[in-house]
Amino acid sequence: MSRPTLDNWLSAEHVFWSFRHVRELIPTAQVDSGDQARPLGVALDPSLGNLPVETSTGATSVEEFLKDSHTDSLTVLKGNDIVFEWVTDGMSNNEQHLIFSVTKSITSLLTGALVGAGKINVDSLVTDYIPEIAGSGFDGATIRNLLDMTASYSFVEDYTPGPDILAYRYSVGWYPAPLDAMNLHQFIASRTPDGPHGDHFRYQSPTTDLLGWVCEAASGLPYAEALSHYIWKPLGAQAPAHMTVDRAGSPRAAGGLSVLPRDMARVGMIIRDGGLGIVPAEYITDIFEGGSHEQWANGDFADLFENGVYRSCCYRPGEDPDVIMGIGIYGQMLYIDRPRGIIIAKQSAWPMPDELEWHLDAYTLCQTIARSLN
Repeated sequence: MSRPTLDNWLSAEHVFWSFRHVRELIPTAQVDSGDQARPLGVALDPSLGNLPVETSTGATSVEEFLKDSHTDSLTVLKGNDIVFEWVTDGMSNNEQHLIFSVTKSITSLLTGALVGAGKINVDSLVTDYIPEIAGSGFDGATIRNLLDMTASYSFVEDYTPGPDILAYRYSVGWYPAPLDAMNLHQFIASRTPDGPHGDHFRYQSPTTDLLGWVCEAASGLPYAEALSHYIWKPLGAQAPAHMTVDRAGSPRAAGGLSVLPRDMARVGMIIRDGGLGIVPAEYITDIFEGGSHEQWANGDFADLFENGVYRSCCYRPGEDPDVIMGIGIYGQMLYIDRPRGIIIAKQSAWPMPDELEWHLDAYTLCQTIARSLN
């Protein structure tokens, strides 16, 4: 295989390599970790690999599903112990892996930490922090609208890729850009109005990029430094993370973070364990209890979870009580079952970005594992 380039790194034949080598393709900012990692016990239960799973294509086992579904790693925590850990051939647990839109959930946690520090009010207008977007499609939106993806503006999230995604990826530096391409902040400010804010869930990734811009303005720090200070070091991450940045240094806060599998699982502990003193407990409680099913039912992903809610960049499927998820294209998933004490971090390299049945199969996998660990 020839070495992937910025032109073709997202093509099916390259993603397994690309998602673990983003820094060799796109500029990144390092999110520093601290001197000591949060300890995780190891109490492996190999029998979980034989657990039966019912997928859209029939019955299989956990291990066979992982082998057949382009999964790169799966890390399962019960309490503070790793009870199952799997990596595919050619990958190790010590490699950062791009997690795409699970990044959104982490940007939300950074927002929550800044709420706790008194630097962000979720009911304030976005223009209070970013006056540059006055007059754009984001004018009149609140921070809460950004967190819940109920801002409404002109953008179509079409991974074929459609024209909006192409222009967006040019702006963030994910594709070779024409000389006249906008940078990310310019792209955000160029969005035009498209209906009232707050009516329904609209899955539009630039919304969370704007939330990352708010975090920078509120904290007075570049995103990577803010994430390190408020989340990564207090969490006790094992290794640095890396965030892709555009040519002006602005972060892809909606999907540009690469992390170790175990650190992805550690992030889930913040949500499962009431904030860990890193994010206010009230912010975490609101993820589990707040939000609008009506906004979800009238929104873009109503066919994903019948009883779903999207709150603060996290999904609540509405099937098992107190289950929260982060989901990213190409098969990334962070699954948190609070009553059972389970966290599952799944990193993948699907050959295509966004298949509904594949997302639902990954959800079924995580749900089956969690239910087995009562």
